[in-house]
Amino acid sequence: MESVPFPSLLAMFNNDPLSLVGKIPGVFPVNKPEGMTSHDAVAIMRRKLNMKRVGHGGTLDPLATGLLLIFAGNATRLFDATQDYDKEYIAGFELGRRTDTQDITGAVIDSVSKDALPVTRERVLGALEDFRGDILQTPPMYSAIKHEGKRLYDLARQGVEIRREPRAVTVHELELLEFDGRVGKLRMAVSKGFYVRTLIDELGVKLETFATMNSLERTRIGPFALSMAQVLENRPKEQRQRTEK
Repeated sequence: MESVPFPSLLAMFNNDPLSLVGKIPGVFPVNKPEGMTSHDAVAIMRRKLNMKRVGHGGTLDPLATGLLLIFAGNATRLFDATQDYDKEYIAGFELGRRTDTQDITGAVIDSVSKDALPVTRERVLGALEDFRGDILQTPPMYSAIKHEGKRLYDLARQGVEIRREPRAVTVHELELLEFDGRVGKLRMAVSKGFYVRTLIDELGVKLETFATMNSLERTRIGPFALSMAQVLENRPKEQRQRTEK
């Protein structure tokens, strides 16, 4: 395949990102499994491609699964072009407890007795109305946002709490997929800079209880869908070394 000058490549990407997949070397939608960091995903792709210049667009925490865009070679310069894309997620949640990270990986800081549950589906649907459209959202302390050169999650682990200003975000779509009175699942399409676990935490407040995110799957980034993604294996390091010998 002939090489494409970067300005032409960028123009193609802005006009039709889907045209790059499978046609322009360097753009790889992958399906990240639970337990793998985004850095791990980059390392795996670096080995598969035998390339050093590999990066990802849009971090997924180890708890999260789903679509992660990997860029290699000159395509790493396309990273900025993806940052404004809306994203779609399917998130699981459970009522009755709150953690310091707003998901099940954190330490429980508040909880209610089982007698305070269940909550009706109608109440959840009513509470979700307040989260649709343009809203203000305060980023969590356990986030990669920087304060005076330090990541907020590093400060949080030291027990430091920093005042965060609310940010304008947009919830384009918000749907309750499942709910049994305590555990449920949401589908949402949101703007950049949105924290799904913060919405769930705030949903608990609206319901006069507590809520924690227990799963997260990213299903879309702009025009890139999870169905386009290659599944990454999450093999233990020892097993990988035996296989590669």
